[in-house]
Amino acid sequence: MVINDLMETLNYVIKKYGMNSVEAYNICIMMAIETQNLYNSKSLQNYYNETISALVEYLKQNRTNPNEMKWNKYAVENNYLSSETISYIYGKGFHILCKEIRKRLNEYKI
Repeated sequence: MVINDLMETLNYVIKKYGMNSVEAYNICIMMAIETQNLYNSKSLQNYYNETISALVEYLKQNRTNPNEMKWNKYAVENNYLSSETISYIYGKGFHILCKEIRKRLNEYKI
């Protein structure tokens, strides 16, 4: 994941150049710019939309709603947002979101 890669790189830079060195500062600035460009290329809204679409497909294919642990494992494997992130953006708990999606699927007989 991006965060782990950043942490490893920062640890390496600090060990090699020292915490207060100009080199470490310049590398950190460069990494910050690259990270910002990465997130700008694919916004959180895009990740959310892709994740919700994947969750809808998951619910169509399975008879039961996933628990948070099961969804998070699936999300990591497929590069989707975690249940916690979805819940935060949606403003309700993950299992409530799943129930609401399932209800709409049943209403429209999808």
